[in-house]
Amino acid sequence: MKKGILYIALAISVITNIVILCIFLSGSKNNNKTKETESPNNRQEIAEALMRKYVCENLYYPDSYDPVSTTVDSVFYGYITDANCINAAIKLIDLRASYDAAKSRYDENDWRIRFHGNPGGAFLEHERNARAEAKKEMTEILPKIEKQQSIIKNRDTSKDGEFFGWQVVHRYRANTRGGSVSFGDVLYVMNPEMTQ
Repeated sequence: MKKGILYIALAISVITNIVILCIFLSGSKNNNKTKETESPNNRQEIAEALMRKYVCENLYYPDSYDPVSTTVDSVFYGYITDANCINAAIKLIDLRASYDAAKSRYDENDWRIRFHGNPGGAFLEHERNARAEAKKEMTEILPKIEKQQSIIKNRDTSKDGEFFGWQVVHRYRANTRGGSVSFGDVLYVMNPEMTQ
């Protein structure tokens, strides 16, 4: 009787170990799929293959593609990787250039008016109108500049420092349409699995 109980306990123990081993092995197979991009060498190979594919799609002579260098680095969420912040910065650059051009026109017309004095005439009337238009443009641009600055200043910082993918910088040479060889540089930001 004691031997029977011992055999039953031993059988239950063996079955339990087999079940745990199967669970462990199936979990490690799933982890291997996610760990494929964890190896730096494998990540580099994936990046090089993807760069060849993406770059050759846009080349005039894809057969002339010659990779020079590919670097893969991790990307963390922050000002530089926040799409809303980047879009606001690009708009802000354009708005500031427009504001500076309008201010330059305003200053130039204002200087001409002061240089020639304040008599009447068609020439000075034209300068006064141009100065007024420049002033109006400047006053219209200022609120737009402030809006873009507030988007940057008030951005959501809760995700800052979070890892969200890989930055791939790729340099290559290829023949142009004219047949000369030129260098190209591309930057891709990819998801952690390097699938998008």
